[in-house]
Amino acid sequence: MMKKPAAILALTLLLAGCGVGRVGAPPALYDLGADDRPAPALAARAPIALAFAAVPMLSDAGIIWRVGDSASPRAYAHARWAAPPSELVRQRLAERLSRQGPVLGDTAAGLPQLQVTLTRFEQVFRDDGSASEGRLALQAVLLADRQVVAQRRVDLAVPAASQNAEGGAGALRRATDEAADELAAWLAGALPAPATASARPGRPASARR
Repeated sequence: MMKKPAAILALTLLLAGCGVGRVGAPPALYDLGADDRPAPALAARAPIALAFAAVPMLSDAGIIWRVGDSASPRAYAHARWAAPPSELVRQRLAERLSRQGPVLGDTAAGLPQLQVTLTRFEQVFRDDGSASEGRLALQAVLLADRQVVAQRRVDLAVPAASQNAEGGAGALRRATDEAADELAAWLAGALPAPATASARPGRPASARR
């Protein structure tokens, strides 16, 4: 049986050498694909303002991977995201959350604000390289009138279909959609339904019957 340090070294060399023979070739680009996952059956909610941030490492377009609990993350040499994960995940969250109610920018005044911080977005391999999964973690805080109303941590691990950049990107794509749906369900319980006007716009209260 291969000892753990040797297995990690072998896997690192294998992944690092994926691009051998492709010197000068442009890197393969991956994104989160079309948003075609069915939306959860949730009631409509009030509009929110979305403020999104990410740890510095996720502001680069590299596809990050690591072996087990190693403290040394790496990026594929010949595969990259089409945009930094911080931007890709922000766009997907806004798209999916808008299915239950309007999602505006963080400068919108007078609305509850959802503050999301993306802290993990990477492919994690088993020590022997036999399997991997996409790991996503984020922290969400809901504010109203600058006061914390609720908070939620999302931590997901989705199995990868293949042990390469393509498999990692696919797993992280599914993890992002699952995270968005988890946040949508949480917001449905934390925020009221949108107010419904009792009269047509411009109709005076004295004219209501």
